[in-house]
Amino acid sequence: MTDHDVTLRVNGKEFTGWMRVNISAGIDRIARSFDVEITRQWPRSGNLAELDLPVVEGDLVEVLIGTDKVMTGYVDATPLRYDASQISASVHGRSKTEDLIDCSAPTQPGQFTNRSLAQIVTTLAQPFGVNVVSNTPESSTLTSFQIDYGETVEEALNRLLGLEQVLAFDDAEGALVLDTVGTKKAVTALVLGENIMNAGSQRDYSDRFSEITVTGQRAGSDDDYGATTNSKITATVNDAAVKRFRPLTIKQCGNATLATCKARAQYEKAHREGQSLETTYTVQGWRQGNGQLWQPNQRVVVWDPVMGFNNTELVVAEVTWQLDDKSGFTTQMRIGPEAAYMPEPKLAKRHRRKKTSDDDGGDF
Repeated sequence: MTDHDVTLRVNGKEFTGWMRVNISAGIDRIARSFDVEITRQWPRSGNLAELDLPVVEGDLVEVLIGTDKVMTGYVDATPLRYDASQISASVHGRSKTEDLIDCSAPTQPGQFTNRSLAQIVTTLAQPFGVNVVSNTPESSTLTSFQIDYGETVEEALNRLLGLEQVLAFDDAEGALVLDTVGTKKAVTALVLGENIMNAGSQRDYSDRFSEITVTGQRAGSDDDYGATTNSKITATVNDAAVKRFRPLTIKQCGNATLATCKARAQYEKAHREGQSLETTYTVQGWRQGNGQLWQPNQRVVVWDPVMGFNNTELVVAEVTWQLDDKSGFTTQMRIGPEAAYMPEPKLAKRHRRKKTSDDDGGDF
C-alpha cells in the first residue's frame, strides 16, 4: 500500500484499485463526501458477476488514504454504466453528518432555555447517532433557542452558530466538530512557480459597498421606555477599496445596541471582502512536505503575486483529493481570508418575566 492508495472499508471488506477519486472536506459544510469509480474492459471474463461490487446503499463505510482515515459515513449511491467496450462501477457517499443536512430537526424538546451552544447541538445530533466534539471553550453564555417546525438540523445549526461565532463541520470519524476558523497550520506554503499547478479566482466585487450602515432599535421596558429606546441606533463602516458611491443599509433584527450594530457592520465589510478574494488552488499530490494530508481549516502561507498574495496567511476552507487519468493525484483547495468563513453574528434572544411585588423583575 502506498500513501496515495484509497481504500473503502464496507461490511468487513476492503476495496481498492479505483481509477477515479474525488473526496472533499470543508469548514463551510457539515458533511464530507466521496465519489470513487473503477472501470474495467468488457467483457474481460465470461462471469459478469465478477464486475459487481458487494456494496449496498446505506452501508456504513470508512474511507482511507494510505493509513489515514479521512471519512466515516454511509453509501448513498452505487451507479453502474457501460458501453460496447467497458463497464464502470462507482460508489458515492457522505459523512455520518449527512442526516443532519437531510432530516428534520427533532421537535422534542423544541424549546431550549439556559443551555450552552454545545449542549443544544449535542441534543439535536444525538437521535442520528452523531457525536459532537467541541474544540471551543465552554461558553458561559446561556442560550434560549426554539426549533422552527419542519426545519432541518443544519438549518437550526446555521441559526445557532452565529450566536458565538463558531463553525460546525465534520471530522474523519463522522463526528460534528464545533470550532473556530483556522485552528491548525499547514507545514507547506503555496508558492507560484513551485507547487502551484493552477489557480482561479472570480474576484467579484459586485457584493462590496463603499459604506455599510447597520440600523436597529432597542425595545423599552417598564423602567426604560420612550424616545431613547425607540429611536434608531446606527453604525457605519467604509470599504476604501470601493471607489465609487455604493451604500448598503442593513436592518438589525432583535434588540440592537450601538455595539451590536457596529459589530454587524464590521462583519459585513470584512466578510464581503474575504469572499471577493477567495481563490482555488491545485497542487500535485495529496500530501504536504512532511507527509501529512492537506486538510481543511489549516492556515497556509501563500506567495502568489498574480493573485496579489505576498506571503499572506490564508485559511483552507475546502480540500478535495482527486485522482483521474489526466492529472493523476492532485489536491484542489479553496482558500481565502479568515473573515470569509466567519458565521454571521446574531443576537441571542432574551426572555423576560413579568415583574411582581415579590421580585425585582430580573432576566432569567
